[in-house]
This record gives sequence, C-alpha cells and structure tokens, in this order.
Amino acid sequence: MENIKFIQYGTKDYQDTLKLRNKVMRVPLGLDIYKEDLSSEKNSVIIGFFDNEQLLGVGVMSNKNSVYKIEYLCVDSEIQSSGIGGKLLCCLEKIAIEKGAKKICMDARVSAEQFYLRHGYRSIGDVFLLDYAPVQHIFMEKMVGN
Repeated sequence: MENIKFIQYGTKDYQDTLKLRNKVMRVPLGLDIYKEDLSSEKNSVIIGFFDNEQLLGVGVMSNKNSVYKIEYLCVDSEIQSSGIGGKLLCCLEKIAIEKGAKKICMDARVSAEQFYLRHGYRSIGDVFLLDYAPVQHIFMEKMVGN
C-alpha cells in the first residue's frame, strides 16, 4: 500500500532517507551525503513516500517565517517519472500553506526545472553551482496562500 507519512529526524526511516538521497543525488556526483552537516533537518518537515515499508521518495522542507524552502525532493532513480515526485511536492505545498506560507522556493537542479515549471514555479536569476552539489541549479519560487 502506498502512502506518504511524516518522518522524524534521526529515526530508522530518516536513515533510509539518507541512503536514498545519497544514492540518487550524491553518489552520481562522486560525493557522500554522510559527510554533510544535516543537523538543521531537526527543525525541518520531512516526508516520505512509502510502498508498504519501502521508501521510494522523500521531501525535506525548511522555513523562515512565511517563506518555505524545499531542500530536497528525491525519488528513487529507478522509478522517476512515476508521479511520486508530484505527490510529494503537492503534500509539501499543502503543509506549507497550512502553516501560513506565502512563498515556497528552492534551489532546483536545472535537470528538474521543467518538472517544477509544470507545478507552477517560476525560475529566477541565473544558473549557479552549489558547493555540496556541483551541478547546475536555478532558484525557483511559487507564491501560495493569501
């Protein structure tokens, strides 16, 4: 059975998110997520998309006042384009709106830009590289709430 559920920082499910994020987003770049300081995720919203007990996707979102930032949206590379990313994104947006968000933003990989454009985000500024993920990124945002 498929479902999306909240994940607590530091739990077994959280460790599974690290494995998935490392496999999909770091190892292909020759990097290791376990060398990053993710302690700020203690205060983040973390959700996972599960099929039975298997984690297939994860979303991590932080916030400062009414601006929410999607830090990670990651789906297992073997099942990308299956709709899981869209379900996770919609769930994160709903949570942010319920918490009073006015804007949701992210540093999106250029390779995912079209996905976010389809979901109502707009690109702002020039392409850039992040220290911890040296592939092309673009800042994107979406106005939400009232």
